[in-house]
Amino acid sequence: MRKMILSSMMTVVLASALPFSQAQAEKLSIAKLSLPGDGRGDYLAVDVPGNRLFVTHTTAVHVLDLRTLKPVAEVTGLTYAHGVAVDRAGRAYVTDGNSNSVVVFDPASGRELKRIAVGEKPDSIVFDRPSAKILVFNADSNSVSIIDPTSDGVIATIKLPHPPENAQTDGLGRVYVNFEEGNAVGVIDTKKMVLARLISLTGCDGPAPLAIDKANRRLFSGCGNKVMTVTNADTGKVLRTVPIGGDPDGIVYDPGTKRIFVANRDGGWTVVRQDGPNAYSVEQTLKIDEYAKTVALDPATHRVFSSTADLVWPPAVPGKKHLPNAKPGTFRLLVVSQL
Repeated sequence: MRKMILSSMMTVVLASALPFSQAQAEKLSIAKLSLPGDGRGDYLAVDVPGNRLFVTHTTAVHVLDLRTLKPVAEVTGLTYAHGVAVDRAGRAYVTDGNSNSVVVFDPASGRELKRIAVGEKPDSIVFDRPSAKILVFNADSNSVSIIDPTSDGVIATIKLPHPPENAQTDGLGRVYVNFEEGNAVGVIDTKKMVLARLISLTGCDGPAPLAIDKANRRLFSGCGNKVMTVTNADTGKVLRTVPIGGDPDGIVYDPGTKRIFVANRDGGWTVVRQDGPNAYSVEQTLKIDEYAKTVALDPATHRVFSSTADLVWPPAVPGKKHLPNAKPGTFRLLVVSQL
């Protein structure tokens, strides 16, 4: 295994789990940790019971110790890694977008255990604890593949009206998914494994990232028109819109600090304070590396993780979204901590 090198620019700051205060809210530090390999990453995932952080990275998944951020294992041989979920037994599942499959792997060793054929371009993935099933969201086939971890096979498929984006589980039998093209949130009943309803996101154009406040039953959607919507997960009512930055692709809610981090691709994260279930205000815009676009939270330390690389922009192609490439050898983990 190639050794992970700590960036000389900053050292990792381990945030304590002390009670949150206003003074802490205004002080954030960003540490950078180099990771081996080329290309950019996508989703990150935190496994608290297993003490692991998963960082997807093109054809690999880096498995890190959650406390020390030292490398534990590396999953290789993927075509394009997107999201990671962990089942009750501690086994991990990663969506492999270009092979239309999910790879089951041992997080302790990185060893591949099985490949499961799913829909086209699998992206977001969640483990739903009430049903004990893995839900895989297929972007190009507008569907959800339901995997039973006991057999590691697809037992059902749910058709969707639009390509799915980020998904979140409430832990009570509902999984929510953003539809960027439909300006809506889909609600999946995991007892019946059906799309139960659609929630229209009034005032939101192109919702991609999604987070959830499970205690207050609030959904937070990052929208392409530079707002975050706050929606009642039960009634479907849009309660608030909050201004954010451009082109958001990641969002996370920290119940311990009552703070929402919106990862905008334009190099500035919007940090939103939750003053109450229906009261929100922008706390600050955190300057961070461009294209640090997805986020994951460690609820114990309140550290927020992202990844990016130095960008190389190819010539634009008419009719196609202009996306950057990564400068070789520059991929890195970003760690945002409270001082």
